[in-house]
Amino acid sequence: MRMETSKSEGEAAMEARWLIETRGDPLGEVQQVMIDAWEGLDLDLMMVSTNGDGRPHILTHSEELQQVNPFKPLMTKNNAKYLPQILQNNPDSRVGVLLRPCEMRALQGKQKREAIPEERIVTITVDCLSTYPEDDYQWRSKRTGSPKGSDLNSLQFARQGGIAAYRFRSACQACRSPVGQDADINIGVIGLPVRQKILIQVRGGTTLDLLIDKHPPTDEESDLLQQRDRIVSRLLQRSSQTRKRLFDNLASVLPRNLDALLDHFEGCGECRDCLDVCPLCDSQYPAKDIHGRYLRSDVKQWMISCAGCGMCEQACPNHLPLVSYFAFIQGQLAGSSDPAARIH
Repeated sequence: MRMETSKSEGEAAMEARWLIETRGDPLGEVQQVMIDAWEGLDLDLMMVSTNGDGRPHILTHSEELQQVNPFKPLMTKNNAKYLPQILQNNPDSRVGVLLRPCEMRALQGKQKREAIPEERIVTITVDCLSTYPEDDYQWRSKRTGSPKGSDLNSLQFARQGGIAAYRFRSACQACRSPVGQDADINIGVIGLPVRQKILIQVRGGTTLDLLIDKHPPTDEESDLLQQRDRIVSRLLQRSSQTRKRLFDNLASVLPRNLDALLDHFEGCGECRDCLDVCPLCDSQYPAKDIHGRYLRSDVKQWMISCAGCGMCEQACPNHLPLVSYFAFIQGQLAGSSDPAARIH
């Protein structure tokens, strides 16, 4: 087991990561980790991925997790959007929440904008093996005979980092990081022989004691961890190259600065579908000035906070490449090697 010190808001925090045996059933082992966390940490509810109807599943019994596949290659909504309302509707409950990495980034953005009682939630992330467009997912499910068959196929390629990226949603192809991290419990599968071992990483305290007792570490296998690090590094490099390729391909239509992006929005009409599905906009919806133009400062803040989940692009009736728009502008906001391209 490897103990690591990380910094959180200026304070040192201990984290541990270790490999556990899966005994040929990686999904079952992941489900058992979540069940043990639920029961050991006295959770009342758990919110898991949406089932395609636009609403998250709210589980009330830990054994229901035996039917949950967190690696399902379909994402129809960003669950971080719904957590504040679930907490409000269940004021006396302690809630677990299962999130993809982009959903975890969105939750972190929401926590900066609104008061979310962290003592009432336990966050769990898993490495994301990417998701298909919904139509493609349905086609693949029919081809394999059932959604379950399609869902399990993704986990089979975890050691290689997933299957050919071009098949996935554009947001997944350009994902800044598919690694489960920053949650109370992080479950890693990328780059690992999942039928033998998976990775657990948790913060110190009760959660660490609980999971080490239930899922003891295997002998340290630094070669497997190094292999995982290499595969993750390769995936990050590939997604960076994908973003560059998208930018190059869309050079003639990409807004070159924030004002150009505002012009694009003004030409979209009033559907606002991209804003409605964004997990961050319900915390701070971009306002308009007296002329009906979105405030530059609000849109800039939206861009800075973008989690890269791609829900906006998925909802856009005009099929605009919003993931590329936002990633490009976000890069400009973070600073550019070309001073003339920087946004102030």
